[in-house]
Amino acid sequence: MEIAAAKVKSMQASRSITSRLATWIKYAVLIVHSLFTLVPLVWILSNSFRDTDQILTSIRFIPERFDFSNYMSVITASNIPKAFYNSVSITLVSLLLLLAVVLPASFAISRFRFKASGYIYMFFSAAIFVPGITILPMVYTLFNDLHLLGYKYSIVLMYVVGELPIAMFLMVMFMRAIPHELDESAIIDGATTWTLFSRIAVPLSQNGIVTVLILTFVAIWNDYLLALIMLTNKAYRTLSVTLAFTKDENGINYGMMSAAIIFAIVPMIVFYLVIKDRLISGMTLGAVKG
Repeated sequence: MEIAAAKVKSMQASRSITSRLATWIKYAVLIVHSLFTLVPLVWILSNSFRDTDQILTSIRFIPERFDFSNYMSVITASNIPKAFYNSVSITLVSLLLLLAVVLPASFAISRFRFKASGYIYMFFSAAIFVPGITILPMVYTLFNDLHLLGYKYSIVLMYVVGELPIAMFLMVMFMRAIPHELDESAIIDGATTWTLFSRIAVPLSQNGIVTVLILTFVAIWNDYLLALIMLTNKAYRTLSVTLAFTKDENGINYGMMSAAIIFAIVPMIVFYLVIKDRLISGMTLGAVKG
C-alpha cells in the first residue's frame, strides 16, 4: 500500500510540474507576443512627438519633449483628414450593405430546409480559402468594362463580396445555434417569416453580428492593395493608401508620418475597447456551438 501511495504521489508531482511548465511556456509566449505588438506602437507614438532629425539620430521610447506640431501638420497640411473621411464613409457603407445581404441569406440557410441550402453554404465556406489577389486582375477588367473605376463607392461592392464568405460562415453558425423550438412557438402564435427574422434570429445573433462587424471593419479599414488599384481618383484615396504617400517636398517627414499612423490606428483601438466583451463572448459562443 505504501509503495502504491508513493507511486500516486510521484505521478501527481510529475503532473503538477508538467502543468506548471505548460503554464510558464504559455505566459512566456504571450509576453513575447505582447512585446512584439506593443514595442513598435510605443516607438511610433514616441516618434510622433519628434522631428525627423531626432528620429534618425536616436531611438527613444520616451520623446525628448511632447511636441504636437506633427499632429497639427497632419490636420492642417496633409490629405489625412480627407482620407480619414473616405475610409470612414466607405467602411460604414460596406458594413451596412454586408449586413443587409448576409443576415437574410444566413437566416434562410440556417432556419429553412430546401435542396440547395447545403450547397450554397458549402460554396461560401469554400470561397473563404480563395485568395482575393488571385481574382484581382479579372475584377479590375470587369470594373473597367463597366466604367466603375475611380468612383468612390464602387469599391464597396468588392469589399462586400470579399467579406461575404466569412460573414456567411459565421452568421449561419450562430443562427443554427438558436433552438428551433422558438420558431415553432412563434409560428403557433401567428408569427410571420419577417417576425421570426427580426424578433428572434437577429436579436439572438447579436454576438455573431458584432464578431462579423469587427472582423470586417479591421479588414476593410486596413486594406491597401484593393484601394490603391480600384480608387484611381486621388480625391477618394483611403487612409491606408494616403499614408504611403505621406511626404513633403524635402522628402519623407517621419515625425508627421508617425503622427498619421497614430491617427489611423486610434479608431481601431477605440472601436475594439468599446465592444471587446461582445467580440470575446461572440467568438467563444461560436466556437462552442460550432
